[in-house]
Amino acid sequence: MTTATDPLGRLDDYLSGHLGQAEAAAYEDDLFAAAAAGAPESALVDFADRLARMSAALAAAGGFAGGGTRAQVDELGAAGLRVHYVDLGAGGTVQFPPWQADTQVVVTRLGIDVRGYDTVDVEVETPAGQPVKTFRDVVCDPSDGALYAVCQEPLARLAFQRGRTISRVIGSRGAQRETVAVFEILPPAG
Repeated sequence: MTTATDPLGRLDDYLSGHLGQAEAAAYEDDLFAAAAAGAPESALVDFADRLARMSAALAAAGGFAGGGTRAQVDELGAAGLRVHYVDLGAGGTVQFPPWQADTQVVVTRLGIDVRGYDTVDVEVETPAGQPVKTFRDVVCDPSDGALYAVCQEPLARLAFQRGRTISRVIGSRGAQRETVAVFEILPPAG
């Protein structure tokens, strides 16, 4: 759970059900008061609304909790969402290209083939080795083994504009783990 001084973290706590009933009710009151006053916090209400609408479209396309397929990605565009698609290739250093201001979903393809592995994780860390996030048991596209990461734009902005990151794709066969590919991702220029 986050502190009350972290507005995005507090919103996340509210949406994920980590606030107690009294705290959630007080937070709702704060959001309505901020929206009525036109306060900067009302931007969080807009964010939450957009997040809920995009989540519904993502869920309708089959969800993406652990990755997706190219067919699911294509369904996002067909559903009318503005998608920024990036193919990062098979590894190495890549500068993430900037996206349009009206982008709703950012899709990243890792052009590797992980079909022969029992499980696949993607470990993201800072250049100094500090863990940022681990995506466990990601799903690959069955046609070519590629990984598709699907992220709503506000979250993609937080992830890709934070600075340089290192993403390691780790495949497991039985008890043996191996690094399949490493991506050094530089934030968008400008």
